[in-house]
Amino acid sequence: MTIHATPASPYPSAQTGRQKIVYFPSCASRMFGAPQTEEALLPVTDAMLALLDRAGFDVAMPDHLNGQCCGQPFQSKGFPEQAAEVGGALKRELSARSDGGATPVVTDASTCAKHLKEFPGDAPVLDSAQFLVTHVLPRLTITQKLPTVAVHHNCSAQRLKEQPSTEAIARACAEDIAVLSSVTCCGYAGDKGLFFPELNQHATRFAKNDIPAGCTLGVSTVSTCASGLSEHAGVPFVGLASLLEWASRPLH
Repeated sequence: MTIHATPASPYPSAQTGRQKIVYFPSCASRMFGAPQTEEALLPVTDAMLALLDRAGFDVAMPDHLNGQCCGQPFQSKGFPEQAAEVGGALKRELSARSDGGATPVVTDASTCAKHLKEFPGDAPVLDSAQFLVTHVLPRLTITQKLPTVAVHHNCSAQRLKEQPSTEAIARACAEDIAVLSSVTCCGYAGDKGLFFPELNQHATRFAKNDIPAGCTLGVSTVSTCASGLSEHAGVPFVGLASLLEWASRPLH
């Protein structure tokens, strides 16, 4: 797939006639791949790029991604000044790439979208759940569905009130959905689940009770939450983009 990473400009692009979008792949999504499943799902970042291309967008991305972060990891560890420095720098670059907010900006993790909203800048940052349901899903053809998909609403998604968007994407990809009712916070708490796995294990101890028979996959809008749930819920959890890319994948 060809990624058009030229400086962002108001869309549609004069060169291609395709609409322009600035995409920031979150740190967590870049670190976590897709779990092994029968559906051969793509990792979140690859799935987002595939979906944006499939929906007719030209994609611009920030330069030097390895040095870019929304700042939330610093904030959660009690370093607000460093969080403001790192997140503010990213927000300024996103604003520049979006030509002062003329081009939409989307990220793939609810935590990043929520945190970036707290910094000044011309470019509002949309989370994948919002953007996929309003701008991408209407341009896709669903070619295959799962019988049932489990849905986890992580903490940031709840604060952003994204539950309807997340569930709409899941419903487009499955005949039925099962929203986890026993898990409000998965206990991963940023990266704490990596260092204190008992937090994640305790918070998700009833998750298997929410997974109906015949359900083989779940979704969350944060990769760390998906990783923790995959360990304890009995089925793999993936990002929304990974599921939607599979459901709209052209069949040959």
